[in-house]
Amino acid sequence: MSRAPIPAIVVGGYLGAGKTTLINAFLRDPGGVRATVLVNDFGAINIDAGLIENARGDTIALTNGCACCSIGDNLLEAALAATGAAPAPDLLLVEASGVAHPGRIADTLSGVAALAPATCLSVVNGARLARNARDKFIARLFAAQIECADALSLNRFDDAASRFLRENFTRLPPTAAIGDLIAPGARPHRQGRASRTPPESTGYRSQTLTVPSPVALETLERWLRDLPAGVERLKGVVAVDTGAGVVEPRLLSFSQGSYDLTPASPKQAAISGRIIAIIRRGAEAGMAAPEGGRIGQSCQISN
Repeated sequence: MSRAPIPAIVVGGYLGAGKTTLINAFLRDPGGVRATVLVNDFGAINIDAGLIENARGDTIALTNGCACCSIGDNLLEAALAATGAAPAPDLLLVEASGVAHPGRIADTLSGVAALAPATCLSVVNGARLARNARDKFIARLFAAQIECADALSLNRFDDAASRFLRENFTRLPPTAAIGDLIAPGARPHRQGRASRTPPESTGYRSQTLTVPSPVALETLERWLRDLPAGVERLKGVVAVDTGAGVVEPRLLSFSQGSYDLTPASPKQAAISGRIIAIIRRGAEAGMAAPEGGRIGQSCQISN
C-alpha cells in the first residue's frame, strides 16, 4: 500500500521575524511528530543539548525522533534525501531565508513526489511591522511574504501592530502554529487565494566575514553601531574579550540596526570566528570586518 504524502511546511518571514525561535519551540515539543527540518545554518539553531542523540555530517538526530539537516547548495536534493530516508519523516519543515519568497520554495518542493503541496507559514515581527512595510527597499518582498502565506505566526504583537496589519494588508491569512497545520482534518493549503509570483529581485548579497582573533567587547559593539545602511542581517559566533583577559564565545544576532550578543552554547562555540551578513545591493562597498577580521566571498541571493 502506498504511503500518504508527507506534509511540508515552509517557514518564512523577513529577517529577524522569529523563524528560528518558532522552529526551536516545535522541536522541543513536537507532540509525537517525527519531523525533519531543513535549515540554512546549524549555528543558528540552538538545540537543547539534552535533545541531541547524535550529529553526523549534515544531519543532527534528536532523541524525540526529529532531525535537522543542512540545505546546502540545493534545496531539491536536500528534500529528496530527507523524504527518501528510512523511516520517512511525518513532516518536512523548511526554514526559508529571511529574504526569500516562500512561494518560490513551495514551488521547488512540488518536484518531490513524496510530499503533499507545501504550506507557507510566515512569521511576522510586530515590533518591526510598520518599519518594514514602509521601507522602500523591502516593502514589496515583505508584503509578498505575508500575502502569499497560508497562515501567519504573529510575534511581539500588540494592539497597535494588530491594527496596522488589518489596515494595511488586504489579504490576511489566518494565524496558526505549526501543530495546527498538521492536525487531523486541517486544510491549510490555500489554493490560489493569493498570488505566489515572486516580486522583482531586491538585490541582496550574502557575505562571509571571518574573525579569527578575540575582539574587545567595546570594539565589537562600536563596529555594530557603525555598520553602513543596507546591512540587514548578521549571524555568527565571535570570541569576545570581555575585559581582564576573559574571552567568551558570543552568539551575534543583528537585524535592522538592533543586535544581541548572548553566550554561545558549546556546539555554537565550535564554529566561532565566522559571521554571515545579508546586505542590500550597493552596501558592500562600505562594509568592513571587525578589527582583526577579513571579508570573504560574496554571492547573490535569489528571492
